[in-house]
Amino acid sequence: MEARIPNGSKGRDIFSMRVRSRIMLFLSLGLLLIGIVVLVAVPYLNHLVYPDSLPRSAARRATGYAVIPEDRQVDELGAPDHIRTEADARAYVVALVKRWDPGETNPHLAEFEERLAQAEYAAVRDPKKLVPESQVAKTFDRLMDEWKMPAWTRVSVPELHAVRITYASSVYPRSVVRLAEDSIALGCRPTEALFLLHILDFTGGVPPEIREKVRESRFPWSLLKRLRWRHEYITCRHAYFASHPATSFESEVGDIFSQLGIH
Repeated sequence: MEARIPNGSKGRDIFSMRVRSRIMLFLSLGLLLIGIVVLVAVPYLNHLVYPDSLPRSAARRATGYAVIPEDRQVDELGAPDHIRTEADARAYVVALVKRWDPGETNPHLAEFEERLAQAEYAAVRDPKKLVPESQVAKTFDRLMDEWKMPAWTRVSVPELHAVRITYASSVYPRSVVRLAEDSIALGCRPTEALFLLHILDFTGGVPPEIREKVRESRFPWSLLKRLRWRHEYITCRHAYFASHPATSFESEVGDIFSQLGIH
């Protein structure tokens, strides 16, 4: 989540420098994430459409561990059997934030991390505290409505679930909430809910290869169309925040926390 524009020319200069560095960081990490998903999960795209077509043994092998060592360390911290105390949940939250936004220095960050750690620990102990996928989709769509994004950025619950199946095969397989038979649950812990919003924000909605449910014979999806959509998404987001200079980091995050039930 980006810090917003302070008042005055000096504030705008600081904001511009932070935005440029943040964009470069998000581009590198986000492209890395998308690359991992594409390379590892492409053979399972057909499984997203026809779940019974992939043997359970193959599904288990595909979701055994994170591909990148740094992600594997974070994933281990987020495994349900590892989070036995609120301090364990806090260590996981801090590690995930540092992994995806190491440059964030907002003074309210510690407060948000603390609230998120409490909600995360509660969700590990009580499945009733999980955030339904429908609420994550609703929260993202509300942001798209508020930011006046194109209609194609909206996400359905089945699409969101497909996104989770895809990145769970390669990025954070152990920290994703699973059912007894090892399939992905329809609810997610608060930290994953926020991570999903981060993914959807970076990709400008659901990645086209998932939305179109492309089979291997049609992959990859048109790169030019993806770039055009991404440019339109970024343009709309920048236009929204440029016209709402009073919108702050803490108010935006606080609103999202409220919608996801993170108190």
